Amino acid sequence: MLNRPTNDLLPRAEPEGSRWDRQPGSRLTLLTVAMILPLLLIGWRVTATVQRSGDELAPRSSPVTVTTRPIPTHGGRVLADDGSVLAHDQQRFQVLVHYRWLQSPTDRSWLQGQALEHLEPHARRDGARLAAARNEVLARRETMLDELSSRCRVGRSELDRRMSDVQQRVERMVTSVQRRRTRDSAPVPDPVGSFLDSLKTALTTPPRRAATEPVVITEELVYHRLLDNVPLEAAAAIQEHPERFPGVTVRVETRRVYQHGSLAAHVVGTRRRRSSSRGVVPDREWVGSTGVEKSYDHVLRGQPGLRRIVTNRHGEVVSTRVLKPPRRGRDVQLTLSLHLQRQAESLLDEATSGGSPGGAIVVIDLHTGAVRAAASAPRFDPNLLIAPDAATWQKLTEDPRRPLFCRVTGMALPPGSVFKSLTATALLESGLVPDGHSIACRGFLDRPSHHRCYVFSRFGVGHGKTDLGDALCRSCNVFFFDAARRLARSGPTGHNNLHRWAERFGFGHPTGIDLPGESSGDLPAPPTRPLISETMQLAIGQGPVTATPLQIVRMMAAIANGGSLVTPHVVSGHGPDSAALATRAEPRATRIPDLSPRTLAIVQDGLRRVVEDPLGTGYKRIRLPEMAIAGKTGTAEVGGDLEDHAWFAGYVPADRPRLAFVVVLEHAGSGGRQAGPVARQLVQSMRAHGLIGPATRVSLSDKPGR
Repeated sequence: MLNRPTNDLLPRAEPEGSRWDRQPGSRLTLLTVAMILPLLLIGWRVTATVQRSGDELAPRSSPVTVTTRPIPTHGGRVLADDGSVLAHDQQRFQVLVHYRWLQSPTDRSWLQGQALEHLEPHARRDGARLAAARNEVLARRETMLDELSSRCRVGRSELDRRMSDVQQRVERMVTSVQRRRTRDSAPVPDPVGSFLDSLKTALTTPPRRAATEPVVITEELVYHRLLDNVPLEAAAAIQEHPERFPGVTVRVETRRVYQHGSLAAHVVGTRRRRSSSRGVVPDREWVGSTGVEKSYDHVLRGQPGLRRIVTNRHGEVVSTRVLKPPRRGRDVQLTLSLHLQRQAESLLDEATSGGSPGGAIVVIDLHTGAVRAAASAPRFDPNLLIAPDAATWQKLTEDPRRPLFCRVTGMALPPGSVFKSLTATALLESGLVPDGHSIACRGFLDRPSHHRCYVFSRFGVGHGKTDLGDALCRSCNVFFFDAARRLARSGPTGHNNLHRWAERFGFGHPTGIDLPGESSGDLPAPPTRPLISETMQLAIGQGPVTATPLQIVRMMAAIANGGSLVTPHVVSGHGPDSAALATRAEPRATRIPDLSPRTLAIVQDGLRRVVEDPLGTGYKRIRLPEMAIAGKTGTAEVGGDLEDHAWFAGYVPADRPRLAFVVVLEHAGSGGRQAGPVARQLVQSMRAHGLIGPATRVSLSDKPGR
């Protein structure tokens, strides 16, 4: 007892500290409850909030996409000289329908989302009301399609067919994506390697899903063009009542319209979509590709605007806003006389219908260079090239007559005897053929089989005594052969002299017309030691020399206006509209140096005699009793079995010149017989439309030197 640590007779002392200190397990339990209970309360509150408001809050948190798209602009108009519209932009309205609204049967997930959006939050758990909402969306779809069919004047069966075409195209794309994803997701055997490789693969490779998510491509979330060129009333109704046309939008597009079809097609030109590295993009602006549309594209083309478009997660448009309004292009007025242009094209069509591959007619104001008519045959309708199909494009490009080729600016042919007008000028100015010089033409120069006149080839006779005026009047090759030989024998300067005068009249260089793609023709540089035969061929417009219709008509204008080389042009002015057209400054005419009035008078008289003299090559088929015409026939030989090129170039009236013109027919034969009658009718048309008035006929006895 004495050795016990406690005494039973005395009361036990209580340990220091509280009761909780003696029960640590109770404390731990209480702390756990205190931590878990608030978390449970928060979880319960979140669950209740999601259940009550989740459907209402979900649409608000749906992502939106903001994009910018160009707003089409109106290009400027192309006008004739009288203000008639040759080309303009026309507004076209396209109807686009969202893929989910045209899809049949409709996508279940999309249909469910549409039904939920049209129900109050408390009603979204009601199965019956949800089913009714789905049926209501389908009914709205049918009503919308019926009204769309009625307003756009398209049968419902045709509308369904177009929707089916779009859906089939999209479904083929989806199938292709699904097939590729299935192939890419095929099981890959585990790599054979060490345990560490296996462990690494297991840790870094995501687990494969038992079921893949459905494929959704961009085409299922965007609008598709369903109808094109719908009536204005239909487009207005769709834009004014979007609630009646859910999933439908209207896109405005401008399309170039060529009011008169193929009339002046090569001059007016065509437009095309601007291309990029990805090819032609539908939303890209139009740019000029040929004719005035190209050379004055900077004037005609407007500035596209910019629109901001907000779409929801379904791809449907939520809102739009114009960031930059479009700016309209300026009008361009041409110098073309619409009536004369139409008549010139009609004459060409008739003249080339007998087998000629094509031809050209050009009429210019010989004082200013303003082009009054520029006809090329065959032609094309520019409307067909706005969006040509493969068959149309193939037909135009593979046509052997080349209807897309502008013969006015691009066709370079041997000029034949019309070139003698320039040769006569060079001979007179050289001094080697003085005024009054004549030869005795027997029909050939040295041998009957070479260097002959046409009259000898046909009738076996010559022209007899012939001076320069006679040689022009009767188109005597022998006179020019003889004169050219004299030039060549005088040394290299003789050939160079002829070449120099050809350059002074603009041959071998573009005329500078305000149209693209102009050919410069061919005027070979004079050789160091020219052959006599080369000089003789050049003198009559044969051999390697070629010229365009524009170069020939400019030569005639220079002879008629006193020796000034004008620059042809087809545009007279441009401005914001027809009421505010600013006159374009006319290009200055260039005076041909060292060209004497006496030389011009002799050449002018010879050209007048071509038509007015009974012995002239144009007397029978070109002369008009009421109008004095000056000009030159030309028959350019091409060799082989091909027919010669037929030319006639001149100016009217002969005594008070105002207009210069040229007619050329490819492989048509004689210039006098084929091109002459066309020229005669052309002059009659000029007079009928008031472009030239009656002229006083000059007596042949007034010829200089007589």
